[in-house]
Amino acid sequence: MIELTPLARPYAKALFSSALESENLDGMANDLKTMATASKTDGIKGTIEDPALSRQEVVEILTKLFDESVGETSKKLLSILAENKRLNLLEPIHSIYQKLLEKHKEQNSIEVFVATNPSDDAKEDIENKLRSSYGKDANIFFSKDPNMMGGLSIKVGDETLDLSIRGKVNK
Repeated sequence: MIELTPLARPYAKALFSSALESENLDGMANDLKTMATASKTDGIKGTIEDPALSRQEVVEILTKLFDESVGETSKKLLSILAENKRLNLLEPIHSIYQKLLEKHKEQNSIEVFVATNPSDDAKEDIENKLRSSYGKDANIFFSKDPNMMGGLSIKVGDETLDLSIRGKVNK
Protein backbone atom coordinates (compact mmCIF):
# COMPACT_ATOMS: atom_id res chain seq x y z
CA MET A 1 0.00 0.00 0.00
CA ILE A 2 1.27 3.45 -0.88
CA GLU A 3 2.27 5.79 1.96
CA LEU A 4 -0.11 8.77 1.77
CA THR A 5 1.65 11.09 4.24
CA PRO A 6 4.11 12.62 1.73
CA LEU A 7 1.23 13.32 -0.66
CA ALA A 8 -0.92 14.86 2.08
CA ARG A 9 1.76 17.05 3.70
CA PRO A 10 1.68 19.95 1.14
CA TYR A 11 -2.11 20.17 1.41
CA ALA A 12 -2.00 20.17 5.22
CA LYS A 13 0.74 22.82 5.32
CA ALA A 14 -1.14 25.05 2.89
CA LEU A 15 -4.35 24.71 4.91
CA PHE A 16 -2.48 25.46 8.12
CA SER A 17 -0.91 28.59 6.62
CA SER A 18 -4.29 29.75 5.35
CA ALA A 19 -5.98 29.07 8.69
CA LEU A 20 -3.18 30.83 10.57
CA GLU A 21 -3.53 33.87 8.32
CA SER A 22 -7.31 33.98 8.74
CA GLU A 23 -7.06 33.15 12.47
CA ASN A 24 -9.28 30.11 12.02
CA LEU A 25 -6.98 27.30 13.21
CA ASP A 26 -9.56 25.48 15.33
CA GLY A 27 -12.35 25.92 12.78
CA MET A 28 -10.21 24.33 10.07
CA ALA A 29 -9.27 21.51 12.45
CA ASN A 30 -12.96 20.82 13.07
CA ASP A 31 -13.72 20.90 9.33
CA LEU A 32 -10.91 18.45 8.60
CA LYS A 33 -11.99 16.16 11.43
CA THR A 34 -15.55 16.12 10.09
CA MET A 35 -14.43 15.34 6.54
CA ALA A 36 -11.83 12.76 7.62
CA THR A 37 -14.32 10.93 9.83
CA ALA A 38 -16.93 10.94 7.08
CA SER A 39 -14.39 9.73 4.50
CA LYS A 40 -14.01 6.48 6.47
CA THR A 41 -17.68 5.55 6.06
CA ASP A 42 -18.67 3.07 3.38
CA GLY A 43 -21.10 5.50 1.74
CA ILE A 44 -18.49 8.23 1.23
CA LYS A 45 -15.82 5.73 0.19
CA GLY A 46 -18.25 4.33 -2.37
CA THR A 47 -19.02 7.80 -3.72
CA ILE A 48 -15.34 8.73 -3.98
CA GLU A 49 -14.39 5.46 -5.70
CA ASP A 50 -17.45 5.22 -7.98
CA PRO A 51 -16.09 5.09 -11.55
CA ALA A 52 -19.47 6.08 -12.99
CA LEU A 53 -19.30 9.52 -11.35
CA SER A 54 -17.22 12.33 -12.80
CA ARG A 55 -14.92 14.28 -10.51
CA GLN A 56 -17.31 17.23 -10.69
CA GLU A 57 -20.26 15.05 -9.66
CA VAL A 58 -18.27 13.70 -6.69
CA VAL A 59 -17.40 17.27 -5.61
CA GLU A 60 -21.05 18.33 -5.91
CA ILE A 61 -22.21 15.37 -3.80
CA LEU A 62 -19.58 15.97 -1.12
CA THR A 63 -20.14 19.73 -1.10
CA LYS A 64 -23.88 19.21 -0.56
CA LEU A 65 -23.15 16.67 2.16
CA PHE A 66 -20.81 19.00 4.05
CA ASP A 67 -22.69 22.21 3.13
CA GLU A 68 -23.68 23.18 6.68
CA SER A 69 -20.78 21.59 8.54
CA VAL A 70 -17.65 22.97 6.84
CA GLY A 71 -16.40 26.35 5.64
CA GLU A 72 -15.63 27.65 2.17
CA THR A 73 -11.91 26.83 2.37
CA SER A 74 -12.75 23.21 3.15
CA LYS A 75 -15.14 23.07 0.20
CA LYS A 76 -12.37 24.41 -2.04
CA LEU A 77 -10.09 21.70 -0.64
CA LEU A 78 -12.63 19.05 -1.67
CA SER A 79 -12.70 20.49 -5.17
CA ILE A 80 -8.89 20.55 -5.47
CA LEU A 81 -8.52 17.03 -4.08
CA ALA A 82 -11.17 15.70 -6.47
CA GLU A 83 -9.54 17.47 -9.42
CA ASN A 84 -6.20 15.85 -8.56
CA LYS A 85 -7.78 12.45 -7.72
CA ARG A 86 -6.62 12.77 -4.12
CA LEU A 87 -9.82 12.53 -2.06
CA ASN A 88 -8.27 9.53 -0.32
CA LEU A 89 -5.95 12.01 1.44
CA LEU A 90 -8.59 13.53 3.74
CA GLU A 91 -7.59 11.42 6.73
CA PRO A 92 -3.79 11.93 6.42
CA ILE A 93 -4.32 15.67 5.79
CA HIS A 94 -6.31 15.85 9.04
CA SER A 95 -3.61 13.95 10.92
CA ILE A 96 -0.77 16.17 9.66
CA TYR A 97 -2.79 19.35 10.23
CA GLN A 98 -3.50 18.23 13.81
CA LYS A 99 0.23 17.72 14.43
CA LEU A 100 1.00 21.18 13.01
CA LEU A 101 -1.70 22.68 15.23
CA GLU A 102 -0.40 20.93 18.33
CA LYS A 103 3.15 22.07 17.60
CA HIS A 104 1.91 25.64 17.08
CA LYS A 105 -0.05 25.56 20.36
CA GLU A 106 2.71 23.60 22.12
CA GLN A 107 0.24 20.85 23.01
CA ASN A 108 0.82 17.16 23.55
CA SER A 109 -1.08 14.58 21.57
CA ILE A 110 -1.83 11.43 23.54
CA GLU A 111 -3.26 8.27 22.06
CA VAL A 112 -4.75 5.74 24.44
CA PHE A 113 -5.21 2.22 23.07
CA VAL A 114 -7.79 0.11 24.88
CA ALA A 115 -9.11 -3.42 24.33
CA THR A 116 -12.73 -2.38 24.91
CA ASN A 117 -14.31 1.04 25.17
CA PRO A 118 -14.04 2.26 28.79
CA SER A 119 -17.03 3.56 30.69
CA ASP A 120 -17.51 7.32 30.71
CA ASP A 121 -16.25 7.53 34.32
CA ALA A 122 -13.13 5.49 33.54
CA LYS A 123 -12.48 7.54 30.40
CA GLU A 124 -12.80 10.79 32.35
CA ASP A 125 -10.47 9.46 35.07
CA ILE A 126 -7.84 8.48 32.48
CA GLU A 127 -8.13 11.89 30.76
CA ASN A 128 -7.78 13.75 34.07
CA LYS A 129 -4.66 11.80 35.05
CA LEU A 130 -3.06 12.31 31.64
CA ARG A 131 -3.88 16.03 31.62
CA SER A 132 -2.36 16.46 35.08
CA SER A 133 0.88 14.93 33.74
CA TYR A 134 1.00 16.35 30.20
CA GLY A 135 -0.90 19.62 30.47
CA LYS A 136 -4.57 20.52 30.66
CA ASP A 137 -4.74 21.33 26.95
CA ALA A 138 -3.38 17.94 25.82
CA ASN A 139 -5.34 16.28 23.01
CA ILE A 140 -6.37 12.79 24.07
CA PHE A 141 -7.66 10.23 21.58
CA PHE A 142 -8.96 6.76 22.39
CA SER A 143 -8.45 3.92 19.90
CA LYS A 144 -9.85 0.42 20.22
CA ASP A 145 -7.38 -2.47 19.79
CA PRO A 146 -9.02 -5.84 20.65
CA ASN A 147 -5.67 -7.63 20.29
CA MET A 148 -4.55 -6.08 23.59
CA MET A 149 -6.67 -8.57 25.58
CA GLY A 150 -7.14 -5.98 28.35
CA GLY A 151 -5.50 -3.00 29.99
CA LEU A 152 -4.31 -0.04 27.99
CA SER A 153 -1.34 1.39 26.16
CA ILE A 154 -0.52 5.11 26.12
CA LYS A 155 1.45 6.76 23.33
CA VAL A 156 2.79 10.30 23.76
CA GLY A 157 4.94 11.44 20.85
CA ASP A 158 7.41 8.64 20.20
CA GLU A 159 7.14 7.16 23.72
CA THR A 160 4.80 4.30 24.58
CA LEU A 161 3.74 3.06 28.00
CA ASP A 162 2.34 -0.45 27.55
CA LEU A 163 0.08 -1.49 30.43
CA SER A 164 -1.80 -4.09 28.39
CA ILE A 165 -2.13 -7.79 29.10
CA ARG A 166 -0.59 -8.49 25.69
CA GLY A 167 2.46 -6.42 26.67
CA LYS A 168 2.83 -8.31 29.96
CA VAL A 169 2.51 -11.66 28.18
CA ASN A 170 5.14 -10.63 25.62
CA LYS A 171 7.54 -9.64 28.43
